[in-house]
Amino acid sequence: MNTLNNETVVKKLMIIEECNAINYLISTVMTKDFNVTSVKNSTDAMQQLRTDLEKDLIILDISSTESDNFELLEHISTSCVLNNIQRVVISDSNDEHLKNKATALGASLFVTKPFDPLYLSEKVNALVSLNEKSIVRKRKFSFNMNIF
Repeated sequence: MNTLNNETVVKKLMIIEECNAINYLISTVMTKDFNVTSVKNSTDAMQQLRTDLEKDLIILDISSTESDNFELLEHISTSCVLNNIQRVVISDSNDEHLKNKATALGASLFVTKPFDPLYLSEKVNALVSLNEKSIVRKRKFSFNMNIF
């Protein structure tokens, strides 16, 4: 959690993972730093995103290039409303084509199962922190441009 002008800013994370054990593992580790929402599939994720657009990061499982979660990843990357959300892909596949496609669709990180949950937590926090700094820089630049 960060503070901004004496207000607590809660970072929001969505996990999209079918496997209950992995979903629980990630949720447990991430709850320390995030308000976590967990869903099992892309349909539930889209329904959740329609009601709550304010996510800082999404972790989604993609096991093949035919996965519905790839369609979700593509939707997020092409949406002017959702494309600012950081995306992390976890997969049981180490296929280069899969990694390249995920990266092309805006995944900032690709993690292969099995993974160290603490490593994932560190990387996710670093991505969100980096994104926050980028947004602040953009706001400052935008503000400076509006002065002139």
